[in-house]
Amino acid sequence: MPEERNDFDLEVLGPALSERAEKSKEYIDAPLAMQARIFATLAKEVIERFGDEGREAVLAAVRKFGEERGRRMAERAVSEGRENDFAGYLIFSDLDTSYHQMVPEIAEGALKVTISYCPFAAACQEWGLEEYGKYFCREIDAAIMRGYNPERYETVCERNLTEGAETCVIIYRYK
Repeated sequence: MPEERNDFDLEVLGPALSERAEKSKEYIDAPLAMQARIFATLAKEVIERFGDEGREAVLAAVRKFGEERGRRMAERAVSEGRENDFAGYLIFSDLDTSYHQMVPEIAEGALKVTISYCPFAAACQEWGLEEYGKYFCREIDAAIMRGYNPERYETVCERNLTEGAETCVIIYRYK
């Protein structure tokens, strides 16, 4: 006769859920961390399996993803009667940057953002996947801007944490 199990009993699950809530900061990933690991793991598999063609596919996917995000941000701005200016870009962004450590600086008519901590980069580094996370970091911000307002602005990623830099530096400027 099989042993009776009570894994799905509320007397067992109730305390487990309470303990999970207590430990959530310890074990639950920060926003972007899980996405980083998914992206980098997929990128690694594709690149290892398909070489340069796989790398180009990964980059194309990041660009398409970013451009779609930018288009959706632009649509949100228009739907609320706003211009697709940089203020709208900030307002309608779909990324919670509160987990980043960054310093903005306005110089020479451009916005330079220096990021010293990013949960995406940290998660890639934690799993040893920086080599694959870098494909996202190199492309994503420029792709989002191409989707949002490509006639007016351009975005350049000067360096990033996933490529071993001490900080990410992203420049937003007029074309």
